[in-house]
This record gives sequence, structure tokens and C-alpha cells, in this order.
Amino acid sequence: MSVQPLRQRLIGFLVIPAIAAASPLIVLPFVARSAGPAGWSSAIAGESIGTFAAIAIGYGWASIGPALISVAPDDARRARLYRDSIAVRLLLASVFLPLLGVLCWFVASPGFEWLTVLMGTQGALIALSFTWYCSGVGDPRTIIIFDAVPRLIATVAAAGVIAATGIVELYPLAGILVTVGGTTVFTVRLLRRVPGRWPSHREIPGLLRVGLPVALNDAALSGYSSVPAPLVNVTASPVEAAGFASADKMLKLGQFLPMTLANAFQAWVTEAQGPHRGRRMGLSLAVVGGFGLLGWAVLTALGPWASQLLFGAEAAAPLDVLFAMGLVFAFFSIRTAMTRLVLFPAGQAGLVMRATLTATVIGTPVMVALGLLTGPIGAAAGYALTEGLAALFLVPRCMRVLRGLRVDA
Repeated sequence: MSVQPLRQRLIGFLVIPAIAAASPLIVLPFVARSAGPAGWSSAIAGESIGTFAAIAIGYGWASIGPALISVAPDDARRARLYRDSIAVRLLLASVFLPLLGVLCWFVASPGFEWLTVLMGTQGALIALSFTWYCSGVGDPRTIIIFDAVPRLIATVAAAGVIAATGIVELYPLAGILVTVGGTTVFTVRLLRRVPGRWPSHREIPGLLRVGLPVALNDAALSGYSSVPAPLVNVTASPVEAAGFASADKMLKLGQFLPMTLANAFQAWVTEAQGPHRGRRMGLSLAVVGGFGLLGWAVLTALGPWASQLLFGAEAAAPLDVLFAMGLVFAFFSIRTAMTRLVLFPAGQAGLVMRATLTATVIGTPVMVALGLLTGPIGAAAGYALTEGLAALFLVPRCMRVLRGLRVDA
């Protein structure tokens, strides 16, 4: 592939989707100010729980799905993979969405139960999105049409209505409508164009077994990343919890960018073979990892000012927490590049799962203990430790895969 198509692909995957991903910054200042510290921290706690539920519902498809789609031999096989994913994800959604509602209600501050539940539901339903399929086929245009632009429009509209009425629940409701509507339209169009057989109920257990390593990896990852915000919300003062929620939200918004970068490189990497693929992997790792280090610096330097501007003085994020969250961002970027661009295409999903589970077992108790002992900064430091371990454990095997490709004839 020439440099120009790669450049076009990067622009397509990054520019409009990045604007849509950052669009919550239009509405979240209104949410933070209208809901107050207790409501704001509850909303972010619900969103964190929703993120964990999304991982359970998504069952690894967003992580390994682009690689599977990119190497599938034809449209029929790609459509079958997508049908398999729908069957698995809808089944799991029927189990986890009711549990999510109960948990969000429990962690919410009094008076903000429905906001917390809706924020959790919005986050969880992202698992039903179609965007990973488009990443696998290198098609950013469809993401722009059916997800990015509608999400941007809905967010701007929600901001205006919330500013006028103060009804903060409109923000997650708008996100839910965009996800469900866009995914439904895309799915109907794809499966009408490529008709095929749906998996039978007897095939579902086999699909669950095949996807288990990636699902466990994502569950462990989401598990430790979903702990800090609810932990701080129930143990710290409302003002401290609000500041931590702002830092956590800035981190989560920023994490879209290295994930999108990895998606943009996905098909470009897997279409090459041997040493040429190794060179493309190395370049992709350098770009995504370097972006992570840049994000750490930006979050630390500009985060205090940006959080106060966006979310108000009562919800401003402290510098020490932002420094730790920036470190989380750097480790997350490096780990995302290694898993999606090197290890998953090399068939190393089991290794990734074991590394993530090990990091979770070691880091999560440290995160909880530090959070209880030293407050928000302890939770943030434990989060950074866990993310760092998850990345560090993958480095040796990643380097081994790259060396093997360089000597491959």
C-alpha cells in the first residue's frame, strides 16, 4: 500500500471520529454545572460501571474483531463473523444490562439515581456498535455517516436543551439513541447485502468458548479501569470525588485517540507479510506509543486549567491526580498498540489474557488499598501501576514476534 492511501485512511479514521469523540466536551460542562459535584461524580461512576458492562457484553469483539475481519477471505465470511458477534452480544446484553441498573442505582448519590443508570446504560450499549467491523475493512466513511456525525449532532442538541432546561438525563439518552439507531441501520444494510445463516443456539456455547481468552482479557482490563471512579465516589468527599471524576473523564475521552490510531493501522499492517509486516508493525507501535507519551505531557500540563474551564471550579481536577492519569494514558496507548497491531494478529490472545489477568490480580488490591488510605491520588497511582504492569508483561513477547517477522524469508 502506498503512503497516500495510508494517509487518507488515518485522516478518515481520526478527524471526524475524533471530533465526535471529543463532542461530549460540548455538553459535559453543562452536565457538571447543572448536576453539581455529587451528580457529576455519580454520572462518571455510572459511566465507569457501564464501561465494564460494555466489555462483558462486547465479549472481545471490539478488540480482536478488526483483526479477524481484516484477514477474512471474502464478504460472506465477514458477514458470518458479524452475525456471530450480534448473537453473542445480544445474549450477554440481556444478562448484564439489568445487573448494571441495580449497581448504578446503588453507587449513585441520593437524587441522581436515574442519571447514573442512564450514564451506565449509554456506556454499556457501546458494546453493540458496528465500528470495529468498519475498522477491519478499512472503511472510515461508514463510521462517519452512521456514528460520528449523528453523535456530534445529538451531543450539540443535548447541550442546548440541557442549558435551557437543566435536565441532565438528556445527554445519556441522546447517546443511547445514536448507538442503537446507527447500529441498527448499519446492520440491516450489511446483512441484506450479504445474506447468510445465523448461528444456531447449539453453536452459541462454541462461540463463547472461542472468544473467552479475549473476553477475559478485556474484562480484566475494564475491571481495573472501572474501579477508581466508583471507589472514590463512595469513599471521598463530594468535591474530591468531582475532581477525580473530571480527571477520569478527560482520560477516557483521550483514550479514544490511541484506539482509533490502532484501528487506522489495523488493515494496513495485516495486508503486508513477513519482514514488510514487521516494519509496518514497528512504525505503528512508534506512532501510537509516541502519541501516548505526548498525551501524558498534555494532560499534566494543561489538565488543571482545562478541567476548571470545562467542569467548573468545584469539579476541577488536581495536578497530582492528572499526572497519574497521564501515566495511565501513556501505558494504555503502548499496550493498545502491542495487542491490536502485533499480538492479536500473531495469534497471541491467550498470552494477552494472562498478562492482563496477572496485572489485575496484582494491581487492583493495591489500587483499592491506596485509595482507602490516601484518597483520590492513591486510587490514581494504583490505576497507573496496574496499567503499567499490563503493558510491561507484553513487551518480551511483542519483541519476539517482531524479531521473528524480520528474519522471515
